[in-house]
Amino acid sequence: MVLQNRVSQWATFALLLLLVADFTRSENIDAEETDRFCYPETARNTRRSCECSNVSASPWGMRAIRIDCSYKNYKASEVSELLPLYIDTLDLSWNALDSAPVFVSDSLHQLNLMHNNISHLVSGNFKQLSSLRELYLGWNSIGQVDAGAFDGLPHLQTLDLAHNNLHSLQGRLFAPLLVLSSLDLSWNRRFNETQTGVDLYTGLGVNLKLATLRLDACSLTELNLPVGAPLRELSLRRNQLQRVPSQLPPTLVRFDISDNLLEHLLPEDTVNLTQVRQLYVEDMPLLQSVAAHALINVELLETLSFQNSRKLNHLDGEAFGISTNPGSKPGALRSLSFRGTMLRSFNSSLAPVFAQLTELDLNGLPLQCDCELLWLKQLQVQTNGRCYKPSRIRGMLVTAARSDAFSCDTWPRWAYGLVVLTLIALSAAGIYLIVMGLRPHRGVTMRRKVGAGSPYARVTIEPNRQENPH
Repeated sequence: MVLQNRVSQWATFALLLLLVADFTRSENIDAEETDRFCYPETARNTRRSCECSNVSASPWGMRAIRIDCSYKNYKASEVSELLPLYIDTLDLSWNALDSAPVFVSDSLHQLNLMHNNISHLVSGNFKQLSSLRELYLGWNSIGQVDAGAFDGLPHLQTLDLAHNNLHSLQGRLFAPLLVLSSLDLSWNRRFNETQTGVDLYTGLGVNLKLATLRLDACSLTELNLPVGAPLRELSLRRNQLQRVPSQLPPTLVRFDISDNLLEHLLPEDTVNLTQVRQLYVEDMPLLQSVAAHALINVELLETLSFQNSRKLNHLDGEAFGISTNPGSKPGALRSLSFRGTMLRSFNSSLAPVFAQLTELDLNGLPLQCDCELLWLKQLQVQTNGRCYKPSRIRGMLVTAARSDAFSCDTWPRWAYGLVVLTLIALSAAGIYLIVMGLRPHRGVTMRRKVGAGSPYARVTIEPNRQENPH
């Protein structure tokens, strides 16, 4: 019995030695592979070698390697496609890659290939990166994407294809991305050519789990989205939309429609934005007014910005549709910006809305500081707004100007002009009458009698006879 116990102990000890030896050997192999990738023979001891670091990856603190090869001017032929064990992040941005390398790794989670010269993604380009979760391909020259380019990426959650030359994408290109939650296709100026009448999700195979979609500067004139899509964030900045798309998911929380061609914001534009908390209508080149009840549907809105919409000159007093009744429930709006617009005054019916704000930006507005705007001075929040008129307080902060300076004329402005013109006419008539009264009558001839002693009497000069006797 004792002998059996000793044999068992020795067997356990031998097994532990084998495990330690195998682990040490694998660690040595891994170190060699890491050195081979990070410090290749052609770049060893130079600035072109990569920066590699060991970290503890979440959630269990497992070993992970992060490799930074940015700004090394690498070409695709100089990069090893076989990645080291335990690699978690690989950054190859700002290089000279003319194609996307076909890497091999079952542990890579993030791949950054931004700011390169990649123009073509081939089928199965990332098929051997089965654990990849984030893929950044922005700021390249990608104009052709083959069918199946994103095959083999069942765990990909973030895909960035912004700032490329995409204009004709294969049907259902993103169908293999089953858990994709963030898609950025911004600044592909010819992307509107891929719209064939069907909604974006159906045409490109986007899954219904997508939460964030960015389509900035894609020359869009319309956008069709499935109403049932649980989209949370949508950015349509700098397109050619003349109206807010009618088919928007009601689950939107953040919506950016800035730099489009809307001239008036109407109630029908916000009918599907009932859950939106952040709304951006900035840099609008043609926007002139916000109509009554245009913002009544966005009851949960917390942040609203019209910044740099330089033609905006009218905000209806009932734009928010909030009752002035003191017992009414306050809204959720906390931040409001009209910075850089042409609004000159605000109706006092907006006071309940402005009073609940923690941030109100009126910087750059040509405010008419009269009695109708006195209520704005009494707000507790700092607005940074400055008076443009009247001239006596021009340039002063609304909060710094004296209350008695916010005065209104008792007569309308046209009445003052009429009084001035009348006074000018009366003055001219008076001067004319005075001149005509002092002027002599045409039938009267002025004659003057000249006496002998008058200096105006005729004088006869006779020669001196003594000087000229002849």
